[in-house]
Amino acid sequence: MPTVRLERAGLYGPVGVVDTAESRRFTIGGVLQGASLLRPAASAVAPHLGQGPGPVTETRYQLAWFLAGQRHPAGRGLMLGLGGGCGVVGLLHQFPDLAMDAVDADPAMLAMAREFHPLIGHYEREGRLRLHVAQARDYLESAHEPPDFVIADLVVDSESLEAVGSEALVGAIAAAAPEVWFRVFGSLPDGELLPILDRFQAAGLPVRWLLSPVNRLVTLPKPRDWILAAGVARLPDPDDFVPYREMRGSAVAKVQAAYRKLVAGAAPP
Repeated sequence: MPTVRLERAGLYGPVGVVDTAESRRFTIGGVLQGASLLRPAASAVAPHLGQGPGPVTETRYQLAWFLAGQRHPAGRGLMLGLGGGCGVVGLLHQFPDLAMDAVDADPAMLAMAREFHPLIGHYEREGRLRLHVAQARDYLESAHEPPDFVIADLVVDSESLEAVGSEALVGAIAAAAPEVWFRVFGSLPDGELLPILDRFQAAGLPVRWLLSPVNRLVTLPKPRDWILAAGVARLPDPDDFVPYREMRGSAVAKVQAAYRKLVAGAAPP
């Protein structure tokens, strides 16, 4: 039976934490923002962290961030939209020489991630993760050290697709780094993604690849998650990388299989 660990007011609706038998799930207004497996626990990374969720990212679309890590294993990345921190935690665990800045407009989300995902504080203390409270566009338009790549994970629900894909925001993201991994939630057959593809093209950073946790050739009756990879001429070979290779368990094996499926299904737009 799922256990509600937290529900608290947030900028975009109630933020929540729910534990299932296998994972800790972070939500905004009931919409999933990420999940990490409870086993292996955080103590597998640092024994003093105890039995909070560990580094294995259960959320399928967030596995695409490992492609950015493969391309820049010792670089610095920028994540727009922290959510529960599951994606950035998985990325920092897999690439120990990588550093990240993460930006979220909602201070309640940052507080929730620090409180309920112990690896967030762990990587902050190591100096590899810096958290910032700001609107994505405001942060991008202020002076910062240019990152090697940007991950944009900003969508709360399908109603925010137009705002997230606005010309101004896409232009600011494209100007920030030579490589962008941009999550949207929409329907390709219905043409919802086409304006965003056009905006990246107009910004001088055309989208080269589309990735989806679901087979992109399967027409679904509802929108799905997509990752738009811009400024990436070639994706890393999935055979060269197995996420969480040192970890065991059926849930970890499912995540590893999902990663291979995600990358193998990548195709030009």
